[in-house]
Amino acid sequence: MAIWGTVRDPLWSDFTRLRREMDNLFTALTGGARRLGEPLWREVRLFPLLNVTRLDEEYLVTAELPGVKTEDLEIKVEGDTLSLKGERKPRETGEGISYHRRERSGGMFQRSLALPNRIDADNVKASYKNGVLKIRLPIEKAELPKQIAVATE
Repeated sequence: MAIWGTVRDPLWSDFTRLRREMDNLFTALTGGARRLGEPLWREVRLFPLLNVTRLDEEYLVTAELPGVKTEDLEIKVEGDTLSLKGERKPRETGEGISYHRRERSGGMFQRSLALPNRIDADNVKASYKNGVLKIRLPIEKAELPKQIAVATE
């Protein structure tokens, strides 16, 4: 006896296959099965984590990048997309040192972020202090709302 809708219906077979493939994808990305209710960003270990704030006529993006040198950062803006690329080089250790626990990783990273508006790429400013990168992204003037004066007759 088959359970209705799960064994013989080809649509349910497709959903079951899709769920299995998604589980395999999360396992490959995280090294383990995704826990129910866990946010995706925590599971795939995105780096760097970004905060984006809208301030009147610009966006402010902040990213914590401890141990990254400014010469190892590349910031690009194209249309409405910010791309951040860089490398956090692992700290050199002497010979004979073994780790009890090693959670801070090194290596290349790359993040792209689409914003709701096009960015004025010529006026983007970036600063880096105490391991925190701040990027100010002014919105293109054509994208900003225009106040229309109403004439009386």
